[in-house]
Amino acid sequence: MIYLLAVIAGIVGAVAGWFVTAGVSAWVAGLFGMSDFEGGRGMFAAFVVGPVGGLIAMVGSAWLVLRLGKGAVPLGWMLLRLAIVLAAIAGLVGAGIALRLYTLDTYTNTLPPTLEFEIRIPAAMPVPDPSALRVEVHTDKNVGEGDLADHWSPGEGDRRVITGRVPLAFKTSSRLLVVFLPDQPTRLFKLPLARDPDSTKTLSAWRRPDDIDAPGEDQPRAAPADDPVEMRYRVSRAGED
Repeated sequence: MIYLLAVIAGIVGAVAGWFVTAGVSAWVAGLFGMSDFEGGRGMFAAFVVGPVGGLIAMVGSAWLVLRLGKGAVPLGWMLLRLAIVLAAIAGLVGAGIALRLYTLDTYTNTLPPTLEFEIRIPAAMPVPDPSALRVEVHTDKNVGEGDLADHWSPGEGDRRVITGRVPLAFKTSSRLLVVFLPDQPTRLFKLPLARDPDSTKTLSAWRRPDDIDAPGEDQPRAAPADDPVEMRYRVSRAGED
């Protein structure tokens, strides 16, 4: 129990020591004429002097709790106990940072993955000019517009295929590929991807839309099983292909 109290005291002491030291150092620096141009004095106090005060207060607070709880012990044992407490604090801080990075919705230290897709239509359907075609990825956080090839390529049999790509800028499990074809209902393809998907070496199987959004209808409805438009995709990540 005393170690838990020492950890709590160390964390509280670090925070309090940081703020108090930063405040006092900013005030003293102002007395000595240090410029605050573009916040220079505040940054000096918060990021140079403040951490030193926080570290001293953390060690002092943890030592005081151990000293009061364990009484007088040889210096070696006290240093060992203090090291255990500081290691526990470091572990908690590291775990907190890792958890925060994991739960961020944006990619901060790596490039976001890219969704590469192919849209396939039958020859019986008029082939629209690529500039009239629009493909987007809709999420609960943003709408990403796809970058399409400038021409349709021959596919299997009598079909035509156009390729494209769109960055998956946010980490989320809610993604929908939306295909806008001129004079056609909007096709909606659900993307069963992980929140932060790994790269896939090959394209998925061809699949038909899950829903369609026809003009004049209040809401999307289930797409017919024989809908002529199909899509397949893969995820690519920098350095993993």
